[in-house]
Amino acid sequence: MSEEIKKPNKLSECFEHLDKILSDSEDGEWFKTAEEEDAVVQSHHGLGGWIRNNWGLWSADSKLYKHLNKLGLQHADDMSSLILTSYHRHLNKKELELDEQIKQYIEFWKNKK
Repeated sequence: MSEEIKKPNKLSECFEHLDKILSDSEDGEWFKTAEEEDAVVQSHHGLGGWIRNNWGLWSADSKLYKHLNKLGLQHADDMSSLILTSYHRHLNKKELELDEQIKQYIEFWKNKK
């Protein structure tokens, strides 16, 4: 199986991959039980960096990048944060509120210009 096939191509597939990566680990349990903001911020460089580098979020050619870019995201950091936030909410059976999350990233970049 090629490496590209093993990478998630859309958000729901990210959850499946993260389930496999984090299952049966203390990190997985910590991520789920931590406050959302703490889990996402503290995972930005470790797990978030791994996601950005291994799932092709720095490449406009990757399927996952294209999927998240179509949702309105431009930057790999925003994409990995959206994945981590959404995964945390998924684990805790909360609404993902994707539109609201994406809106916050779009507004951030508008205000930067």
